[in-house]
Amino acid sequence: MHQDHELSPQERRVVVAVAEGKTNKQISMELGLAESTVKDYVANACRKAGVDNRTALTAWWVKRESAE
Repeated sequence: MHQDHELSPQERRVVVAVAEGKTNKQISMELGLAESTVKDYVANACRKAGVDNRTALTAWWVKRESAE
């Protein structure tokens, strides 16, 4: 895993929503963000987690949360 794994509060909210199976559009409506902003948060979170896609990001998040 990538060392820079600390998510910002907004990235954390987006990752939780991704892990719940929500689309970028659903997340943008829920959080009051532009869909492009949500995409940026997902990309940043993936980079910090050292993963390449939403599925891997969800797995990383679940593993991280179960370890805490």
